[in-house]
Amino acid sequence: MSTHHTNPKPVPEVSPHSKPYWDAAQRGELVFQRCRGTGKPFLYPRPWSPFDFSPDPVWEKASGRGTVFSYTVVYQPPYEAFRDDCPFVMAIIQLEEGPRLMTNILHCDPQSVYIGMPVKLCFETRAGGFKIPQFEPA
Repeated sequence: MSTHHTNPKPVPEVSPHSKPYWDAAQRGELVFQRCRGTGKPFLYPRPWSPFDFSPDPVWEKASGRGTVFSYTVVYQPPYEAFRDDCPFVMAIIQLEEGPRLMTNILHCDPQSVYIGMPVKLCFETRAGGFKIPQFEPA
């Protein structure tokens, strides 16, 4: 089986609102936003808080540690570019700082993943050297 993809895995379209998130990822960091009004943390990147709609949330660096909140094992690739990865784990990770994000869990047997499992940040490099935040067992 070939590991060369004629259709490489997609990379995100970077918007003005998500640029700080993706710039941090390219430096090997994970960041999230915090509401100025309520102090509550959140992800995905937005120009305002989802809690009180206050503008310009604060960016903070995450520790890179979290736990599996929920997950599924993917056996059928969503796109041809993911064929060689199957089966793989798609998970919602609860970061130590509070927010949750959807990501993959890499470098483990998919059957070994469990809710509450400690995980740590790692990165997958895609086309053009673009780094995608992912997680692996801690």
